[in-house]
Amino acid sequence: MEFGAQTEYGRLRKVLMHRPTEELRRITPSNRDAYLFRDVVYWRKFQMEHDAFTEALRGEGVEVILLEDLLEGRDREIAGRLPNLVYTRDVCSVTYLGALVLRMAYQARYPEPLLVGKAMERLGIPIALRVVPPGSVEGGDFVYLDRKTLMMGFGTRTNEVGLEMVKRTLLGKAVKELLAVPLPSFRVHLDGGLMILSPDLALIHKPSLELYPAYLYGEDGVELVFVEDYLRERGMELIYADDAEVRQFGTNIVGIGGGKCVSYEWNERIIAELEERGLDVIRIPGSQLSLGGGGPHCMTCPILRDDH
Repeated sequence: MEFGAQTEYGRLRKVLMHRPTEELRRITPSNRDAYLFRDVVYWRKFQMEHDAFTEALRGEGVEVILLEDLLEGRDREIAGRLPNLVYTRDVCSVTYLGALVLRMAYQARYPEPLLVGKAMERLGIPIALRVVPPGSVEGGDFVYLDRKTLMMGFGTRTNEVGLEMVKRTLLGKAVKELLAVPLPSFRVHLDGGLMILSPDLALIHKPSLELYPAYLYGEDGVELVFVEDYLRERGMELIYADDAEVRQFGTNIVGIGGGKCVSYEWNERIIAELEERGLDVIRIPGSQLSLGGGGPHCMTCPILRDDH
């Protein structure tokens, strides 16, 4: 199988997702924090909203590969008991070198990389890296500026050990530059405060990115930069999201190529800003999906994208 997804806006060809089922009934008021959910969800409605998302992607010509279809026996049964597995982005990142099988920061998600790693092998995608303890890396902290530039958040979910593992694997091989962005404690993942929508357009939440300078690694070593300045120096137009918008996953948008992207339907001001700049925004429902703590970007693990 062809593989490699190192942009946020190139044509999305293949994506790994997981259709949620009755595992969501495991979430209760007493364990929701342990499961990293914002609240208890109505699983059938959650599933319907997820189905609407996958159908929207298929309607745009994206091949949606379901994780459960790649698993057998006990593995498939266990996948049906893991409520967070719907957020496939966090578990794996598929580069031009192969799959980076990541390691989750919290116990509730520890089993997921074992299952997704098997799925990658079943697809014939080589494993370029398996993040191991004490490293932790979650895919929501990966945002590509372009095919040769990876921006990677670190903080509450991705630690410095994991960051170093990824840097050693990719820098000078799959990417020329890696921008390591230290995140404040309130920001779970980088994609909750930053998204690249086109080669010259970025959506940012400044408080998520500007508390500390970032570390730009490249051929000449490392230098300090602030993310906003760096993006402007790269010729990006910036749209600013506010606190309320990021709380409702305003930046957590997934591009599918051809100037199109997918957002939760209530993201009205940001959608209007994007449409004014010529983007076509596909709106999906998410009243239940969002209670799990993720948006459209979180629920997709791209396997194959065009570069542009």
